[in-house]
Amino acid sequence: MRVWAAPGAPRDHDGGMAVRIGRLWWSASVGAVVLALLVGCGSSLTNTPGNSANAPAQSGGSAVADAVTKLNQIAQDSCQTQPPQLVYPNCDRFIAELRSAVTTVQNGADGLPNASAVRGTTTTLLSAADAFQRDGCGTGPGAASNTSANRPTCVADLGRVRSGLGRLIELTQGVTG
Repeated sequence: MRVWAAPGAPRDHDGGMAVRIGRLWWSASVGAVVLALLVGCGSSLTNTPGNSANAPAQSGGSAVADAVTKLNQIAQDSCQTQPPQLVYPNCDRFIAELRSAVTTVQNGADGLPNASAVRGTTTTLLSAADAFQRDGCGTGPGAASNTSANRPTCVADLGRVRSGLGRLIELTQGVTG
């Protein structure tokens, strides 16, 4: 029986070319995986604390600088810019984000030139945030019903938070990592 082949193809073709292409594809895939593993291992070896020549310079100051940037963003929130008597019931998230950034600044205050003023302001600000939550001013768990009875207390609490945030932003102006 005679096997007919496509024009130009050898008669006794056994499919070896297809096998070679398959092996080439498999080899390239394995090579890519091995290369990716080597690159991954190499980068973790070069960024160890003992080998800081290739690592980017980072210090406690960069966390403080990031927190200061966050404080400047928080200052644009309606809880900081709108009348407190209108917005205080909806400031739970504002207070939570503020607390996180202020705590970071407080923890890194030793690296700042005006460390004692920053530390004092952060302590006052965190106390005001605590009072806001303690007095049940938001809508979260433990919040009061936001009746007119607790409105003056909540407005005053938010006012102290806003004042403290403004002061902290003044004290940390120009902080960089």
